[in-house]
Amino acid sequence: MPPSPIEPLFRFPEIPDNDKFAFEKLTSENFSQLYLMFEGDDSHFTDEQFKTYQGAESYARLREVHGAYMAKHGGQDWLFRLKSSGQYAGIIHLYDLSLEAFFENDKRCWVGFALRPDLRRKGIMTDALRSFIAYVLDAYPQIYYLHAMTAKENLAAQKLLQRCGFDADPEQRLSERHYFFVRKR
Repeated sequence: MPPSPIEPLFRFPEIPDNDKFAFEKLTSENFSQLYLMFEGDDSHFTDEQFKTYQGAESYARLREVHGAYMAKHGGQDWLFRLKSSGQYAGIIHLYDLSLEAFFENDKRCWVGFALRPDLRRKGIMTDALRSFIAYVLDAYPQIYYLHAMTAKENLAAQKLLQRCGFDADPEQRLSERHYFFVRKR
């Protein structure tokens, strides 16, 4: 991919490996790992794009081409592998970074996550998300609020967010399908 003539608005430093995980940015070079993790996933909570080769490729390319250049919706995704086996385990999203100061939008971001089906309910995502939160708080000192949302019926994701320090978001949000969470610095 040729370099963009425009300077990126957001920088996404590498996430350092730790004793459990190795992180790598999702790109058009490694998107097939996203597809391979979720191709047979029957969960309706997993993004449908991840379940097809073309969908995973399109998703990765969109993030790669636009993620650092969008003033109100910047973002980057990272795949993560288990250090013990080298196996790709899941994906973590950082999105809706904003340069807009109105309503403290420049102090907020959103996080999301997905874990391959055979690794769920083993504490892996809790540890990975905690590592990721530490990275976000270190790499982006201007961020004060981390937001997340889950489907109302996704109790496992809601419990995961609570284990990682998120609380129900007190802002009134109108959604028939989702609950919203926030974690403050």
